[in-house]
Order: sequence, then structure tokens, then C-alpha cells
Amino acid sequence: MKTKNAIAACVAGTAMALAVVVAHGGEAAGGHAVKTSDSAVVTNDNGSVSRTFTECNVTTNGNMVTERRRETRTTTDTEGNVLESSTSEYAQSYTVGTEGAGFLAGGASPAAEEKGASSPESCDSFLGLKFGEVYDGTNLVSDADQPTLLRAEFKPAKTLAGFGDYYVYVTPKSHKIAKVYACAEHEIDPGARWRKHYLIEALEKRYGTWARLCDFWRPIYAFDIGCGRTVKAYLAGASDEYETIIAAYDLKVLAEARDEAEELRIEARRKAAKARESKVSEAADAF
Repeated sequence: MKTKNAIAACVAGTAMALAVVVAHGGEAAGGHAVKTSDSAVVTNDNGSVSRTFTECNVTTNGNMVTERRRETRTTTDTEGNVLESSTSEYAQSYTVGTEGAGFLAGGASPAAEEKGASSPESCDSFLGLKFGEVYDGTNLVSDADQPTLLRAEFKPAKTLAGFGDYYVYVTPKSHKIAKVYACAEHEIDPGARWRKHYLIEALEKRYGTWARLCDFWRPIYAFDIGCGRTVKAYLAGASDEYETIIAAYDLKVLAEARDEAEELRIEARRKAAKARESKVSEAADAF
């Protein structure tokens, strides 16, 4: 499956995470304004430290919501030198219902809280498949676009309207589930506004988290669902083969996949060297 780099897998560890949320509410020009900030610190497997600071300002005036978001990411090495730094910002306005406005102003929606959508147990699966569990299917094949993973087609118990193909990606040796894809050949509900698309609302309701805009020119949204897992929605122009793709992945399992792939490469090189040595010996004996 060609996905035009639909998901960029990044190396991340699981040593330490810190989150601070500050909310302030006040009346602003006949509406309600809420400001939240969130910071997270993660120590990666290679010793580098990634820091993310996010500021969100949401102003509601009736059913009109204006959302402004600024996110700063910085990665430093073990000595404190900055390896990478980036800042992204976006602003948009849209209308929502009463429940949706409350959700966007801060926290999960009432429906999400009732169902416990933000709990660790609720973020461990996508389309009925649990990340990290061993996939018992036998239809695994290699994928040139995902060299450290094996791919299989599957059909979820509950399918998505308009999505005809579903793929699961697993680690090459232990066959643990690392990625799950839902793909549609045509754009789903093409007339809908990006942020108001029903798939975005459905994912926010399912996981109780924000939809983060990833591209100002294309409708790509990310949902950080916790525990090192992310869901990405490509609403249009996802790849050469598919117009719409929703993908979910687990960074920890992806790291395991890379380790397993390297082990397999080392073992293959060892066997190739041994086979060559045997051929050389046989030829020498013949001479």
C-alpha cells in the first residue's frame, strides 16, 4: 500500500512524562474565553530529551468557537545542546453544539467522560485490534513502504462507511500489532468542512482528545490518544491509491519492530557469510 509517507515513525522512549494544565475562564465580549497550557517531557531511548509546550485559547460566543493553538517542540541531547526545535500555530472558527463547545473549551466531552474514553484501557486499541497483542493471522506479507513491518489485510467486526480496505502492520518476529489502517478509495463526505468533518468529531468522541491540525494546506489531523499512541486522519489526498486514510500506531511497538528487523538482518548476514564460507571450502577442495 502506497501512503506517501502517511505516517512518519519517530523514535521515542517511555522514561518520564510530565503534564501541567492551567485553565482560565472569563467573559470576553459577550462570550467565554478559556486558556489552557500543557507541557510534556519525554526521555528518548538514545538519551535525548523531547519537550513539548502547547498553548490553547478557545473563545466561545454562542455557538461560534474561535480556536487558537501554538505548539513548541524542542529536542536536546544528553549535554543540553538543542538538536531540533520547531513551532506550529493555527487558528480557526466554526460553529458547534452546546456539548461540543464545552468539550473544545477544555477537557473531554461528557459522553467521553461517561465512557472513560481518556483512560489507558480505551486508548489501547483501534478498529478492534489491540496494540502490542500478537496477531494470529497467517496472511502476512512484506511491504516495501514499511520495511521493518509485515502487513496483513483484515476486516474489523464493525466497518466504517465508505472504507473498503483495512490493514494491520505487525513486528517481523513476534508479530505484535504496531499499526492499523482504514483506507477509502474516495473522499469521505467531501462537502464537509475540515474541522467539522464527522470523522474528526467521531475520533474526538472515541478518544476524548483534541484533533491537532498537522498541515495548513491539506486536511490532516492527529489525535494523541496517550500511552505513546497516535491516530491520524487524512481526509483527502492521502496517497496515490487511497483518497482517505485513518491510521493508528504505537511508538513503543514500532521501536520493537525496528529492533527485531535489525536482529533479522544480522542473522541473515551471518547465514549468508556461513553459506559463502562453505562454498569456498567446497571449491577449494575440488581444486
